[in-house]
Amino acid sequence: MPRRRTRKTDRKPQEERRLRVRSVRRGTPDAHKLSRAFIGLALARAEAEAQAQAEAAQKAAGGAGGDVENGAK
Repeated sequence: MPRRRTRKTDRKPQEERRLRVRSVRRGTPDAHKLSRAFIGLALARAEAEAQAQAEAAQKAAGGAGGDVENGAK
């Protein structure tokens, strides 16, 4: 049976690493990037709301329809 190879590095596991994020100062904001981000957020919210409404309508129709069918049998 082959032996498992072990890593011999000084790197810490990913959970123990600390990441830093630094901002880049700009004179004016990039309106095109911001608008694309806002549109993406709005589309995602609209899609989530539509899915929630569809699920609610399906539950309402399924619950009421199921009672009628069970009573008819």
